[in-house]
Amino acid sequence: MKENKKSYSADFKRNAVMLSFKKETIDIVAQKLNISNRTLLQWRKNYIIFGEAFTTIGKTKLKPEEKKIYELEMKIKKLNIEFDIINGASDYLHKGLPTIYQYIAEKDQIYSSYLICKTLGVHLGTYKKWKNKFVSERQKWKMMVKQEIMSIFLASQQRYGSKRITAELQRSGYQLSSNTVLIYMRELNLSVSVKKYKIKT
Repeated sequence: MKENKKSYSADFKRNAVMLSFKKETIDIVAQKLNISNRTLLQWRKNYIIFGEAFTTIGKTKLKPEEKKIYELEMKIKKLNIEFDIINGASDYLHKGLPTIYQYIAEKDQIYSSYLICKTLGVHLGTYKKWKNKFVSERQKWKMMVKQEIMSIFLASQQRYGSKRITAELQRSGYQLSSNTVLIYMRELNLSVSVKKYKIKT
């Protein structure tokens, strides 16, 4: 059954693509938004290649010569992206799948995980299972570390900064940098209480 030609706003297209990059499958997103899988896949492909400008693609009819140029430009841009992905992954490829998965997780905010997995020859479904588990475990660990930071901070009567809290955490076996502790303290809205003394004149 052919999908009727409809006109979609730039915001609708952008939101559809962003949703499709999250946990839900393309099938579910397409069904929810009442569009075909083919349409959504085309939008994703254009977004990967052209970025935010993808919403304007296809609005003007191209002449045969222009269409050939457009298709060549798409192929060149896709090849450049694939080269960037492979070049960036070169230090990870020989270290095994978990390390490759971590690289994909770092980059899937820039490029779609579908394109990265396809370029690196990694099974998308297996990567997504790993990511869901990894994110979940990471979140649990982060919550536990934040609780430790809060405990140390309160025990110090709000006088310990990130460096002293880091030292305490490291004594307990946590491998953390003071920069990471500082970020977590900011997320917890923790700041050192400093007493101000009046200078006598």
